Amino acid sequence: MLGLTYHSTRSDRMPAMTRAQLLQALRRRQFLPFLQAIVGTDGQWQGAEILMRWQHPQAGMLPPGSFLQRLEEEGLLAAATRQMLRQLSIGWKRAQVRLLQPFFLSFNACGQQLHDDTLVAQCQALLQDLQEGQLRLMIEMPERGGDLGPVHCRRLFAQCEHADIAIALDDFGVGDARLHQLACGRISCLKLDRSFVAAMHGNSMYSRLIEKIVALAAVFGASVTAEGVETLTQWQGLHRIGVRRFQGYYFARPMALPDFFARLNHVRRPVSGHATQASTMKPVSERGCCRDD
Repeated sequence: MLGLTYHSTRSDRMPAMTRAQLLQALRRRQFLPFLQAIVGTDGQWQGAEILMRWQHPQAGMLPPGSFLQRLEEEGLLAAATRQMLRQLSIGWKRAQVRLLQPFFLSFNACGQQLHDDTLVAQCQALLQDLQEGQLRLMIEMPERGGDLGPVHCRRLFAQCEHADIAIALDDFGVGDARLHQLACGRISCLKLDRSFVAAMHGNSMYSRLIEKIVALAAVFGASVTAEGVETLTQWQGLHRIGVRRFQGYYFARPMALPDFFARLNHVRRPVSGHATQASTMKPVSERGCCRDD
C-alpha cells in the first residue's frame, strides 16, 4: 500500500541520500505523517497507523521503503520519527479534531527508541499536547526485535501499561521469533503480516494458521488486526475465521493529514456497502513509519 502521492522507487528516480542530505531534511521538517485507517467489522474507523513520507524538494513525495533504511544506517530514524509525531500534533490541532468515540493512533517504534528510556514519556507528552480524552496511543513493536530481551521488554511493557499506552506486535508471523514478548506484559494487538493475507486463498493452510493466531491472541486478551486487506474476498475470509480489525486498500489508502481529518467523523458505512473497488487497485508494499525493509 502507498499514500496518495507516489513516485517510483526505481534507482534512476531516487535521489542521493547522504548523511548531510538526511540531516538537512530533518532541519527542514520534510518527514511527514500520513494516516491509514484501521477499521472494525462494520467498516467504521477505530484507529489509524501513522506512516512516514519524505517530502523531497526535487523528487516529490517519497514512500518510506526508499529512505527508512538509510535513516536507520545513519542513526537518524528515531529523530525522524519524533519529527513526524510533532508534525502530527501540529496538524491535529490545526484541524481542531474532536473525536466522537474512542480512537487510537499506532506507530512503529524503531530499535533506538525501544532502547531509549524516554519513549513512554514522549508518548505521554504527545497525548497531553493533543488534549483529546478519547485518544489512545499504540506502540507497534517491529518485526525485527530479537535484540530486545525479556528483561527489557518486561520493563518497557510495564511502563506502557502504567501510562495506558497499548502495545502491538507488528507483522506477526514473520521476522525474528518474538513469542517471549507475549509473556512480558499486556499485549493489546497482534498485527497479522500482509503475506498471510495474500496467501490465504491460494493455500488453505494459511487460513488454518491465521485461525490459530486468532486463538493465541484470545488467550492473551489481545485483538488481531489484518494488514494488507485488498479485496472483499480477503475481508470475508478473515472475518469468517475471527479477525475483527482490518487495514488495507479495500478500506482506505494512507492519507495526508487534511484528507484524513476531513473524513474521520464521516465514515459510518458498513463493509457490505463499501464503495472501494479493490479489483482496480494494484497491491503495493507499504512500510510503517519505522520499518526498514
